Amino acid sequence: MTDSLQSCNGGVWFPQRTTQKPHNNTLFSWKTNIEGHRMTNQPTNTTRKPLLFALCLAFAALLSACDKPQVDKAAKPAVQATASAAAVSSAPTADGMPNITAEDMGNLARAMHGAASQQPDDAPKDKYGQPYIIGNLGGVPVNLPSSVVSLVEYDDSPGWDPKKLRTYNPPTRSYQSVITSFGFYFFNSDAQLLDNNDPVLRERDDKDWGIDGSTRDKVGVHIIFDPQHPPKYKNLDSQLARRMDKARVEPPYPDHANYFEKTAETLYGLEVYINPGTNPKTGKPWREHEDAKDLFVGRDSEGHVQTLIECSNKPIPAPACLQYFVFPSPIAINIKMDYVRPQLSQWQSIQRNAIQFLTNFQTNTGE
Repeated sequence: MTDSLQSCNGGVWFPQRTTQKPHNNTLFSWKTNIEGHRMTNQPTNTTRKPLLFALCLAFAALLSACDKPQVDKAAKPAVQATASAAAVSSAPTADGMPNITAEDMGNLARAMHGAASQQPDDAPKDKYGQPYIIGNLGGVPVNLPSSVVSLVEYDDSPGWDPKKLRTYNPPTRSYQSVITSFGFYFFNSDAQLLDNNDPVLRERDDKDWGIDGSTRDKVGVHIIFDPQHPPKYKNLDSQLARRMDKARVEPPYPDHANYFEKTAETLYGLEVYINPGTNPKTGKPWREHEDAKDLFVGRDSEGHVQTLIECSNKPIPAPACLQYFVFPSPIAINIKMDYVRPQLSQWQSIQRNAIQFLTNFQTNTGE
């Protein structure tokens, strides 16, 4: 999630940018694929719409939960197994889709925002006296400040599964608990983390969008770690190759918005790749299509891709950019950052700041 309105698309969340400032304290889930797998234009299965609508409502509940103050740590989340009435109301509908209840939405909100209450009594405390969210991130122990990070998930988190959510009873965490995802924000101009317990920073956040977003300073950082498939790559060469695969634009579902060819241009030290060709229906370049993007590539001294940045070409003051890069050892994670295209010139400082913040989350447990 980011400073964008969100829409449901086949059960996957994608950012939708507008020139209006949306909710200021959200993070989009990691569904934009670093592997660059092909996305087709196949019609959405209409039988899934009831579930998608319910998930949208559940997501709205999550956003409202983001702004609520932390509860006392002693208020441990109750086991989500509840009365049989809930089981009856959540029985599958006639089309076979689960009937998501208000209780399910509450369970989801508690699961997604309950990490701070899962910490041990002897967990180290932050400057507010609140326990850090502890765990193992990509092979290293970390202390995550609960006033900074959002939507922390561990490897046993139930995700969006209603059945698992109803019986989810999280254990007390330790530095062996594997963290699989979370996000946070920072202001890039002065490398300042957005601390939601700091009223000055919250006011700065409220004003950050400005009139049209073109001067927005805030950067969203989104972390994923899959313990079943930990990242082992040392470059993003294969991800770029997938985006240049001509099979993407072959019938019956050509995907011109995600197919790129290299140009002779460079910008801010980055190679420039574009959506090539012309739309035969409109006679306009594919680069001017509403879903068109430019791709910017940063390489190391040996010519390997270390950074990929996709930026929307929408004719608005603050189109979105998504930046992927290889995170340095010893933390083995997938990382994605989002910011507005007017900040593209600052891509290197954005990357350096993100690395520094995550490095600072590391701790020495003495083990």
